This record gives sequence, structure tokens and C-alpha cells, in this order.
Amino acid sequence: MYATAHGYVTYAKDAGRGWGNIVRVIHCVPGKPNKYIESFYAHLDKIKVQEGAWLKRGDELGTIGTAHGAYIAHLHFEIRDKPDMRIGPGYSTDTTGYLNPTKFIKAHRPKPGI
Repeated sequence: MYATAHGYVTYAKDAGRGWGNIVRVIHCVPGKPNKYIESFYAHLDKIKVQEGAWLKRGDELGTIGTAHGAYIAHLHFEIRDKPDMRIGPGYSTDTTGYLNPTKFIKAHRPKPGI
């Protein structure tokens, strides 16, 4: 798994069964210097970064896993516009603070040559 954008690792540890290894990265929103979002990578097999690390877009931060055998191998990926929200127990109908990752990445992806 690779960092979706330049950012700062605020969390890189095992959150236990159901979540497994998690990495959280804070990013500054392009064109909005005081606006931050968080990318959230869960169910990782291995964490390859440490809390406090600065990442560049594309840096490897972990490998896809199973949350200690709870699921088939996959990545749980979120983008949140409220950094440092509590991790929570799982699925919820309250989507406050969560952004659609596809829409956000498409809207903020660097233009070629930049």
C-alpha cells in the first residue's frame, strides 16, 4: 500500500481484531494551506512506516492484510475531512467526516508535469 499524497504519519500500530494494523496520514489540501484531511489504511499485514514519519506520494506504508484473519485480504481505505476521528467499532450509518475517496482523489490529483 502506498501513500495517496504527501503527508505526516500520526498513527501506525495494531488496533486489534477487526481492524488489524492501521496507518493514518494527515495531508494538507492543495490550494488550501490550513485545510487538512486524513487518509486511513486498515487491515494491513505489515506496517512499513513509523509514527512521526513524513511521506511523499507513492511511498510504501504497508502491505495489504486480513486484520489477523478476520477477513479475506483487502485494504480498508478512507479519506476523512476531520483528522483524528476515533477509529470506532466498525460500520456506522453516520458518515459525518468521511469523504468519497474516488471523488476526492479525482478532484485533487496533481496534473501531469506538476
